[in-house]
Amino acid sequence: MTSYFLYFEPADQHPTWLVVAVFFVPLVGGIALYLYKTRHARLWRRGIYPPNLKFTEDNLLEAYLALGSLLILLDYSGSRKKTQYINGYFNRFFTKANYNFGDSLLFSMRHPIKFKTVCDWLVKHLETEGERAQVIYFLTGIGMLDGNISDRELKFLDLTSQHLNLPKEHLKRIISIYSNYRKAEEKNKKETKSVTVNARKYAHILGVSENPTSKEVKSAYRNLVKEHHPDRFERASKAQRLIAEDKFREIREAYEFWDRRLKGQNEHRVRSG
Repeated sequence: MTSYFLYFEPADQHPTWLVVAVFFVPLVGGIALYLYKTRHARLWRRGIYPPNLKFTEDNLLEAYLALGSLLILLDYSGSRKKTQYINGYFNRFFTKANYNFGDSLLFSMRHPIKFKTVCDWLVKHLETEGERAQVIYFLTGIGMLDGNISDRELKFLDLTSQHLNLPKEHLKRIISIYSNYRKAEEKNKKETKSVTVNARKYAHILGVSENPTSKEVKSAYRNLVKEHHPDRFERASKAQRLIAEDKFREIREAYEFWDRRLKGQNEHRVRSG
């Protein structure tokens, strides 16, 4: 019976380069892989929103959260209410996102992001003004929770709007809508006539006076549709489409209310005349 013996050459007889390759290349490769995998976390801890992050719903949510946490840090009063607002907003619109809200918020608060780096990422991936305006609506909603926007919050919103390449009138109109809407809510508490309540509410949604003309209503509606119509968000994320659909539904409801109301007033004048 033939026997076979395996013979291994002692390690000290192998070429030096081979020994180095066997033992050190995997080590170097492992370190390189670790550094590659953790590069985003390292940037974040330095206050930089990773510019090469892919555009996903999770990463868009993190961008919203990074800006929202900066706004909370500017005025920590009412932080609990602001946190609840942000969480509710994400639960409503970012239905496919995979994240732990508590952990993400704490991380964003402990490692504040330089807002320009977030805006640069958003501008890179949000192609239309309507998509970028959604960010300002979100942030203004947080700032208005306590009834007013402080000077520091206003400066933050203004700079964010500028870095998102939005026209100045966008921020003014959005703040006006929120501000007037809150005033309308206060007045509505003292009134019971639903028609009066709805007229005021829908006027502020369209951004018109509480006694608008048909021309003003149609002009305001056309401008808002250009920005918020869901068809303009075909290539956007599901969260962005949901936000646009919700806003467009609100705008259309406001327009239909005022269209019926003004037509009824005109018919009444014709009959009276």
